[in-house]
Amino acid sequence: MKNATDDRCAKIIQILIQEQQPITSEVIANKLTVSNRTVRNDLEKVESYLSDIEGVRLFRKPRVGIWLEGTPESKQKILSNLRKGNIYVEPFSVLERQRFIIKKLMQSEELLTMQALADELFVSRVTVHKDLDGVEEWLKKYDLKLLRKQNYGIEIVGKEKDWRKAATALLIEIRKTNSKPGDEMEKTYHRLNPDDLSHIKDLIPDMDFMKIEDILIEAEKKMTYPISDEAFVALLIHIAISLERIKSGKDIKMPVKQLLGLKKYSEFDIATWVAGELEKVLGIKMPVSEIGYITLHLLGAKILGPSEKVSDSKEIISTIEPEVVELTKDIILLVQNILDVDFSNDHTLFTGLALHLRTTVRRLEHGLSLRNPLLNEIKEKFPSIFGASWATSILFEKNFGIRITEEEIGYLTIHIGAALERMKSSARAIVVCSSGIGTSQLVVSRLEKRIKNLEIVAVSSVHDVEKYQKEEYDFIISTIPFKYPGKPVIYADVFITDDNIKTINQYIANFKGKAKSFQEEGDSPEKNLFDKDFLFSKLNLENKDEIIKYMGIKLIEAGFVDKKFVESALMREKITSTAVGIGVAIPHGETKYVKKSVIACAVLEKPVDWSGCNVDIVFLLALDFETGSQTRKFFKKFYSLLDDEKVLRHLKNAKDTDEMLNYLNLEEFD
Repeated sequence: MKNATDDRCAKIIQILIQEQQPITSEVIANKLTVSNRTVRNDLEKVESYLSDIEGVRLFRKPRVGIWLEGTPESKQKILSNLRKGNIYVEPFSVLERQRFIIKKLMQSEELLTMQALADELFVSRVTVHKDLDGVEEWLKKYDLKLLRKQNYGIEIVGKEKDWRKAATALLIEIRKTNSKPGDEMEKTYHRLNPDDLSHIKDLIPDMDFMKIEDILIEAEKKMTYPISDEAFVALLIHIAISLERIKSGKDIKMPVKQLLGLKKYSEFDIATWVAGELEKVLGIKMPVSEIGYITLHLLGAKILGPSEKVSDSKEIISTIEPEVVELTKDIILLVQNILDVDFSNDHTLFTGLALHLRTTVRRLEHGLSLRNPLLNEIKEKFPSIFGASWATSILFEKNFGIRITEEEIGYLTIHIGAALERMKSSARAIVVCSSGIGTSQLVVSRLEKRIKNLEIVAVSSVHDVEKYQKEEYDFIISTIPFKYPGKPVIYADVFITDDNIKTINQYIANFKGKAKSFQEEGDSPEKNLFDKDFLFSKLNLENKDEIIKYMGIKLIEAGFVDKKFVESALMREKITSTAVGIGVAIPHGETKYVKKSVIACAVLEKPVDWSGCNVDIVFLLALDFETGSQTRKFFKKFYSLLDDEKVLRHLKNAKDTDEMLNYLNLEEFD
């Protein structure tokens, strides 16, 4: 095999060797970015090539998939032969090997030896030994330990609850989010794409996922709101893992108090129904604690939006807890203060954000994680909005005593970004006219011809205005003087005069623009946020912990923060990364350890790895978030900083702290 086609065949062979379970041609096609037909043609060549190699055989079975059977020795021989033929066969990466080891340890009921892992991975024992260090670090995040017994083997030890969290996290990590279902999968599964199914089956091979999916589809119909595909798959993974562990006699316990608290929700009744259906179909009885954990997933599931059952915004808000509605108001007020915009008329933002926060708060209160597959893209494309959204973390802590994750910040960024996009689009109006269809069409025609940024949503009589939902339009243009609660009414003549056009244009400019000044009464006088004593140029440290400690100790020594401030900042960083994209991080400690508000800033000699992001500018925030003024001021300036690549570049290239101070304290980016 020596041409381009043969290179592709070699990659197909490598994929089949790496996979432990049957894989569909659609999945292979997605991995190689070719058509399904191309893969099927290549498989004929692969089968012919493998037929000459002893101890290995290719299997293809409809509705099951494609797989390779053979001894480790025969598979190693195949890879060696391909390399000898000058065809590049990509080895497992360190991360892929570590995930493979974790998966094998979770699947095995017995201890695994390093030699067995080395044989399966086609690497040396020394390499496996190094990989296990990474595995151990990964397991620590879920309070699990890697037990290495000399002359016996390796196993994972810890609580069942933590084991399941880790198993779910592993599957979520390795899921492919950019694959599209193939024809074969569309015939059998509704919400699972081929990669999802492949990875789940890889960990739990003997499970009827189609029956679980059917039950969950029916359960979703009983809910007020439909849930996202991401939440649906996460719930399916949770249930599959639970059923597998119950079969092995390893169920989970939920505290009685927590269980009693969950029973008041309608989601508990749905979870009970799901458990009953699973028992009927699969013959596995789920204890009440397991039902409790299904309830948590339903409560925390990210929703798509209102269903046909609930369409009116007031009705939607009435279904949401008052404290969540208040949080929504606080978040919108804080963000519009920082961004200097007015969201007060954006009912879509208010309703959508309230619905989102309802499940966000539940997730965070119960320690559930929500993967955000768009996070890196959000950071890259909307760094300024992402940075501004970080300010809302103080409201979650203040109102609910919970810490928000960067994944959740990413979702808030989407809501806020969408609201900003709406502000750029045309204003929407209803035209009210009582002189008949001919006159009303004349009014509409003149308005559309003379006002560019105007969308006429509908033409209505005064009586029929109430038929339209208020979130569907921004204001009313009327040829009849009248008042309408909750929406501004602009009077216009039937023949639309120049004065009418001027008035409407002024309203649109004010409504869509940044027309509101948010300098509130009682704010402290203008004061520099940065002090030269806490600016660090060309700081040369190895990792984020060292940087936070170094900057934090300087603040402690100067009496700005308590000694526990640094510890709280490091603890927060373990829970969720404070890297906000484009090379910037904003670590911060708890408010109760702040004696006097200040912000330290470091420009690093070289970028450091900050939970997967390269960072070379660090702002350590020691802000008294309760006062609000300094916090609002910082994030408003911070938003402008992230929005200006030129200033960021100047800051990174600053020769010393004096030059840094000029860029940070002067109105360079205001």
